Amino acid sequence: MPRMQKRQTREPIRRKCHTCGSIKLVEHRLFAIPPFDSQGGTKLPTYNPKTRKRREDIPGVVIENYCSIECAGDDFINNYTEDDFLRI
Repeated sequence: MPRMQKRQTREPIRRKCHTCGSIKLVEHRLFAIPPFDSQGGTKLPTYNPKTRKRREDIPGVVIENYCSIECAGDDFINNYTEDDFLRI
């Protein structure tokens, strides 16, 4: 049985906060990815499941970095109840 390999550790990201404008450690990131056209009929980039791209490399992606949950807003807080997970 092969031995387990060491995993790479990433350094913390320091970027400018989208809301407050200060340069701090990024705790939350919002990715707005445009929809893909699987039929290839429009000018949107087509989706190819065999190629893996980083989200930053996809054209048209908007990345917003936030330093805290207060700056990120209510979109990052889950308000689920037990009823949301029940199947009918």
